[in-house]
Order: sequence, then structure tokens, then C-alpha cells
Amino acid sequence: MSEGLVKSAARVMAIFECFEDVKRPLTISELVRLMGVPQSSMSALMKSLLAQGFVDYDTRSRAYTPSVRVGLLGNWLMGGPQNQDNLLTMLQDLNATTGDTVILGVLNGVEAQYIHVVNSYQRLRFQLRPGMLRPMFRTAIGLVLASQRDDAEIGRMIRRVNTETERPEDAIQEVEVMARIQEVRENGYIITANLATPGAGVVATLLKNGPSSRPLAIGIGAPHPRIVSGKEFLVESLSLAVSKFASGRSSAQAA
Repeated sequence: MSEGLVKSAARVMAIFECFEDVKRPLTISELVRLMGVPQSSMSALMKSLLAQGFVDYDTRSRAYTPSVRVGLLGNWLMGGPQNQDNLLTMLQDLNATTGDTVILGVLNGVEAQYIHVVNSYQRLRFQLRPGMLRPMFRTAIGLVLASQRDDAEIGRMIRRVNTETERPEDAIQEVEVMARIQEVRENGYIITANLATPGAGVVATLLKNGPSSRPLAIGIGAPHPRIVSGKEFLVESLSLAVSKFASGRSSAQAA
């Protein structure tokens, strides 16, 4: 049993080394050829990595690529506060400024996935961890990312969620979702309360000019009373951090 786990771990590291060697997306068949492992084993590994948010998958090309979550794992080793293009530094700075939990997320199917979390250092807080999945329409992160899709696609996603819902009372109301989507589109951010976690609130917006081909959203989470009392400060801090990061990325890309 332990030997199998070690072999799987070695294969996972070898997968990322393949990406580093070719520096482009890879299909299952290409990974099988490069690594010389059975296709069934490779398919299972990639599905597991995708579910945990460590790789992204393009349905058109059927190719995988390492996700932003992978880059963030070692970012603290290579980047420093002086690097304004450093996403991890921006997240940590936002956490230091507000004192609250900072969340970076993507869509994974019809769920929002937290790919990086900087937890609050305050006594009263909600502890989150990277890799967590939440129903996309019950999270601020998910609603921000859903707002980037057209209304017809959002409707299809809502119907899919409701089809997979086991309890009728958990069904999503399309009118309510579209009202929140419109709020994001009009304001550029959304403030939610008691959606994924009772007693918790989140202020979220789109991470503009992010380092991934997939849209990313960033949010600040805290007990709901703290969100209410500090709403203007949190929105301003979030907007300033995102604008500064996008500006830094644009300057670096132009140089």
C-alpha cells in the first residue's frame, strides 16, 4: 500500500516536471508517451489533480496545464515584497491591511474552488483551506466568476445545479441568482452574507489581468457583523489591491 502511494507521488511530481520541460499544455496521450505509464493511471491522476485545483483543463483541446494554485505553492520562496507582480504578496498585503481572510478562487465545474487562502489573524474568524469547494451560486467568489458568462450559460448552469440537488429546498432560484449577477456587473463587486457559511460574509471582485487563462476572483471573508461595519473600507481596500496588481502586471508585460 505504502509503495503504491510513493509511486503515485513520484508520478505526480514527474507530471509537473513534464510541463516544465515542454512549457505548454499537454494531453493525456502526450503525458502517457512522455512518462511511459498506463493511460488509465494517467487519466485517474489528472482527474484527481483537476478536482483539487492543481491543473486546468481545456475541453476544446483536451489538454491540461498547471494551475495558478501550483505557482502559488512555491511563490513565497522566489518572490519578495519588492516584487509588485507577485500575486502571493498582494494577497498577503491585503490580509495585513484588513486583518481578515483573503480568498483566491476559480470555477471548477459548477462549484467555486478556493485555490489559495490567507487566513485572518483575528480572534473571531472563519478558518478556510485551499482546495475547498463551494456551490458556485452560494458564494461571492462563484457569483463574481459566473457574472463573466452570458445569461444563457448561467441559466444552463443553474438548471444543472438544481438537477443534481438532492433536497428540493436546496434548489437555486434563478431570479435571485440573476439579481446578484446584475449587482456584480453594475458595481464591479458583490457583498454576500450567510450563503456558504452561516454568520459569514464576503466582499468579492474579479482579479483583473490575472496570471491565468481562467478567470480568477478575489474575496475578503469575515464574520458578517464585521463585513457590515467595515463595508466601505473593505471594498476600497479590495479595489485598490486589484487595481494596483493589474497595473503592475500591465507595466511588467509592456517592458
